[in-house]
Amino acid sequence: MIEGVLERIKDYHSNGLKLVVASSASMPNIDRIFNRFELNQFFVGKFSGADLEKSKPHPEIFIKAAEHTGFNKSECMVIEDSTNGIKAAHSAGIFCAGFKSEHSSGQDYTLANVIVSSFDELSFLNHKTFFNQSM
Repeated sequence: MIEGVLERIKDYHSNGLKLVVASSASMPNIDRIFNRFELNQFFVGKFSGADLEKSKPHPEIFIKAAEHTGFNKSECMVIEDSTNGIKAAHSAGIFCAGFKSEHSSGQDYTLANVIVSSFDELSFLNHKTFFNQSM
């Protein structure tokens, strides 16, 4: 797991945010990771692009994930490290934090609302600052 991810998941969960994973990975792979790191307790939903008609950069997966939370898209945030994922979030009309790391070289972050290189930058306390800057 990428450094800081588990801490951020726990931070968001303890502050009452509804977490949904929306991944291009297959559901068996998503479940394997969730079981290995005991993540199911923190998430209200899981979506696999492999189970949808269209994959990223099509926005379908993020639209479905947002609908699953019961919140408006304007109240949601996507954290993405790929060009196609950022394009999908942008097309869905959902705020996107582009995560730039050594594992995601060569990606285009121009459509991200904010670009971060550490999950510390995405703490619950900071997320309101990001939203206010982009509005």
